[in-house]
Amino acid sequence: KDGRLAIADTSSQCVHLYVPSSKSYYQLSKADKEDLRSPVGVAFDDESRLYISDSALAKVFVFDRQGGYLFTIEEAGKEKLKRPTGLAFNSDKKVLYVVDTAAHKVHAFDNKGRLLFSFGGRENGKGKFNFPTHIFVSESGQIYVTDAMNFRIEIFDSSGNFLTTFGRQGDGSGDFAAPKGVVADRDRIIYVVDSLFDNVQLFNQNGDFLLTLGGRGTAPGEFWLPSGIFIDAYDKLYVCDTFNRRVQIYRILRDLDR
Repeated sequence: KDGRLAIADTSSQCVHLYVPSSKSYYQLSKADKEDLRSPVGVAFDDESRLYISDSALAKVFVFDRQGGYLFTIEEAGKEKLKRPTGLAFNSDKKVLYVVDTAAHKVHAFDNKGRLLFSFGGRENGKGKFNFPTHIFVSESGQIYVTDAMNFRIEIFDSSGNFLTTFGRQGDGSGDFAAPKGVVADRDRIIYVVDSLFDNVQLFNQNGDFLLTLGGRGTAPGEFWLPSGIFIDAYDKLYVCDTFNRRVQIYRILRDLDR
């Protein structure tokens, strides 16, 4: 709510935390006494607490709004987390969603780290996953999950009930080769990062392809192995341009804005 921004920097084994309201910058490289090894996912809750998933340590670490360590999530009920990656928080329901790529599941936790429910499982049927990675929760509570090795996006309600899916493997417009980050704007336009295509593809809620943003390169508006993506409440779109070592920010303009 105060414009803070967290960026997981896997190669540097840290998370960069920017807090513009206090003109502060923090580099988080430890959780308590444990060094971060492979931070890949970040999410804020409604209290500006920061959640960081570490895929190598198989843990999700929780920090307060000043960057102080609070506690660790390493179990989903009776199961140990295997490879936590994507994170998303539903502020209305106060639920943290954690993608466990190696378990082919999404786990839902309360804000104290207690498991509420899980959904998924390895398969190619509706509502199942084959190495899911990224996740996004819309204002309406719909959950968008990148089902990477099934080359599709799956959409669920806030309780994890399957709604619909779209996508296929290929090299044409609207196809996926290496789908990564996913978000949806307030008009329910869906943005999907594809690392091998070096672009962001846009779809409507029915999964119909609309247009492409970007392409391989180092100039502004071009990407080199992009990965994560996020959209804020002010229609700013953030794209992690991984091999160019930068985040590119776009403003979404609608007809009334022009």
